[in-house]
Amino acid sequence: MKKAIPFFLNVLFFLHVLLAFLVLFEGHLKIPFWVQPLGRMHPLILHFPVAFIVLLVVLNLFKKQLDPVSFEKINYSLLLLTSFTTVLATLMGLLLSLEGYDSELLTLHKWVGIALCFVIYALVWVYSYGKVFRVLLYTGLLGVLVGGHFGAGLTHGTNFLMEPITAAQEEVVDENTPIYTAYIAPVLKAKCTSCHNPQKHKGDLDLTTIEAITKGGENGEVWLAHNAEESLLLKRAALPLEDEKHMPPEGKPQLTKEEITLIGTWIEHGADDKVTYAQLQESDTLKQLVTDKWLKSFEEKQYTFNFVGGEAIKELNNPYRTVVQKSPTSPAVEVAIFGRSAFQDEYLNELDKIKEQVIYLSLANLPITNEHMKSVGKLQNLEHLVLNFTDIDSEGIGALQGCTQLESLSLSGTGINASVLEHLQKLKGLKEVFVWNTQLNADDIEQLRTKLPHVIINEGYVPDPEEELRLTPPTLVNEGNIISSGDLISLGHKMNGVSIKYTLGGSRPDSTSVAFEKAFPLDLKGKRRQTVKAYAYKEGWLPSNPVSYIFYDRGLVPDAIELVYPGILSSYTGEAEKILTDAVRSNEKVGFSKFWASFNKKPLEAIVDFSVSAPKIKEVVLSCGLHYKQKKSPIEFIAVWASDDKENWQLIKKESFANESNLDRLKEISIQLPKQSYKYLKIVAQPKKDDTLRVNQLFFF
Repeated sequence: MKKAIPFFLNVLFFLHVLLAFLVLFEGHLKIPFWVQPLGRMHPLILHFPVAFIVLLVVLNLFKKQLDPVSFEKINYSLLLLTSFTTVLATLMGLLLSLEGYDSELLTLHKWVGIALCFVIYALVWVYSYGKVFRVLLYTGLLGVLVGGHFGAGLTHGTNFLMEPITAAQEEVVDENTPIYTAYIAPVLKAKCTSCHNPQKHKGDLDLTTIEAITKGGENGEVWLAHNAEESLLLKRAALPLEDEKHMPPEGKPQLTKEEITLIGTWIEHGADDKVTYAQLQESDTLKQLVTDKWLKSFEEKQYTFNFVGGEAIKELNNPYRTVVQKSPTSPAVEVAIFGRSAFQDEYLNELDKIKEQVIYLSLANLPITNEHMKSVGKLQNLEHLVLNFTDIDSEGIGALQGCTQLESLSLSGTGINASVLEHLQKLKGLKEVFVWNTQLNADDIEQLRTKLPHVIINEGYVPDPEEELRLTPPTLVNEGNIISSGDLISLGHKMNGVSIKYTLGGSRPDSTSVAFEKAFPLDLKGKRRQTVKAYAYKEGWLPSNPVSYIFYDRGLVPDAIELVYPGILSSYTGEAEKILTDAVRSNEKVGFSKFWASFNKKPLEAIVDFSVSAPKIKEVVLSCGLHYKQKKSPIEFIAVWASDDKENWQLIKKESFANESNLDRLKEISIQLPKQSYKYLKIVAQPKKDDTLRVNQLFFF
């Protein structure tokens, strides 16, 4: 043991010097991807130093009850082990923080951890000084409590400790409470804000207030009013559970089907955080949903069957099957199985272990046949069954006679026909059936309604033959909207037999406008942009609203482009090099989606190659994006450098935008250059500290 101590002391010295080095040069470090797994082991290691420090304190408190020789050996060995695990956990935590996490709470947690690490290391060197040792030891215990509190705030939210008390003080929800406050915000609080709050805003996103949500994050806006399908929140929730971009992440409480439907319907309604239940009309879809599917959910049904053990539920969960308890006070269990190609029979058969507790089962889009329905029929307390777009037919419903509590049955997209009535009549508790997109015709559905008077037969939207519906606008067939003068423009429509008329220059099209028959060349007439407006019309339909497409002059096309820094990459920002040259310029109203390359802290630094074409260039234009709530310039400066060999660079133009008050100018920034041939240009756009620069195209003229 004595021979090992000098080696151990040298290792501790090296690790603490390494930690000090990383702390001093933290702002200049870029962690390679192969080192990142070490940082992510921080949560696995940190419990060891916590336990060891507490054990050290306890050991020294009962020092007099132990043999002095044995105490010294145990105490010093434990101290070395504590110092080693503490510096290891601190190094891993520092590496983890360099992945892009940024919040006040993280900063506090990080610096308390670093200070604690050096306090414990100091204990090694003052071991023989009794009073100093005890002061530092108790200081270390205090550091564990403080650092642990900040760490718990990062993972569970700052209000985690007092939440049971504060929850009891929340205001009563009534019909005059905004829908957002009453039903949307609590879902976000329960499922999202542990990672997206003012202290721990992953992805630069805070979901604790409507003001912060409106601001959005590094990937853009959280939701788009009247467009649930394209809203980032629901897109992430819809990804497969195993996808790293799925939210909430695997292992966290997931959004339920009802919660997703509620949020989606609220967004489609307009995402109005002020509208209340009382203000909604009775026919409004949102009000019906809140009434039928949400308000009733608070009246928790009482069940007589037993609870399922936590371990049993944990064992049944896998990437393709989620099994969750309905609520902490209810023994009922909800199950959803995903992945058509990955489906295995045992995913369904294994539910026999919890056949009494399953009240909700979703098998939508799975290769479920009539044979599989025998397993479903064993779920005696099943209340809600989703079989949409499975391979069953009417005979499969006959296997559900054992599901005596079944109330809701979704059969849309299945092979059922009129013979299903015989089996549905035997389900005495049935309250609603969904049958759109099946083999049932209008007479069959009417027969169901006649024979099942107490069951709601939902056949989806059935248009009134007398009603004229409005066409959707024409679509742009071209892949991009950045063109050269004379390029062909093509318009289209998803419906056959639709005619299209269009205008150039921005005037509103009408019946006298030019009819689109085939792709036509668009003359930019020496301008940087040209607008095409079009509308669709067809007999028996209302004409579409006009739609505008803006086409931009492509300008000079570089031979190649490369970026020194990739920007903020994710499934919603894509590859920055491609974005800057993909001939797609986003309309300012689209928001910050896949069309924008984003940069913060590190600049946009693009090296543009014109060595082959060697054109004469007089202007560089950056198409930038600003959030609609942007109040000041996000750009520090833009500089343009030139070189003949990509090594010896000469600054030819630099402009400051730090105090730019005309934000419209920042949407299309023009940098004038001396007109001449340049082999290589380097465009450097530096974002301001704590701000984000978003660019979606580089132009050269």
